[in-house]
Amino acid sequence: MKLNVLGEDSIQEHELPMYMYKSLKPTLKLNKKLDEKVIAKGIVKSEKIYQPMWTVKMLVIADRKPFPPKIKPNMVFVDAISGYRGLFPNIPPVTQQEVTSSKVKNVTITKQELLEKYLINIQEKQINRNYVLKKPRYEVEEAEVVYLPLWLIEVDTDFFTKTFLINANTGESEDLLKKLWKSNEWKL
Repeated sequence: MKLNVLGEDSIQEHELPMYMYKSLKPTLKLNKKLDEKVIAKGIVKSEKIYQPMWTVKMLVIADRKPFPPKIKPNMVFVDAISGYRGLFPNIPPVTQQEVTSSKVKNVTITKQELLEKYLINIQEKQINRNYVLKKPRYEVEEAEVVYLPLWLIEVDTDFFTKTFLINANTGESEDLLKKLWKSNEWKL
């Protein structure tokens, strides 16, 4: 199955122990016997999964009579499972990859829900607060599902047993995303 993958998917499996060690609590790092090699030996299972994210390209149009309107392109993301949402600080690359369908998580937020609820919420709560008096108009150019590559790793060592979720683009821990999958905190 061909997917539009968000980012460059540059973190390789052999690099994971380093990123997992970085994401550990400082109290665990104090133990001199715990290092990346111990974590690497403790890996029980590791697999790459693909998290669906809605991305919306839109124009923010601020009218400034008698001057021409100020038009600013913007890109919004909404996690298609938990509803976690926000603005991209810069537009990430999207590449196509061939992936087995068993590693792809299912979309639970429909395009209609995205446009009717989530996008309006982002406009009102995040973008409009930058405009003091007159609020801008919005023009949606494109809304599509892209997939964020994540490493799901189960580790069992003498020091801890934990499931890590590591972003395959940045190497950052995505524990917040893992918690949000189980809660309805961001759902509308």
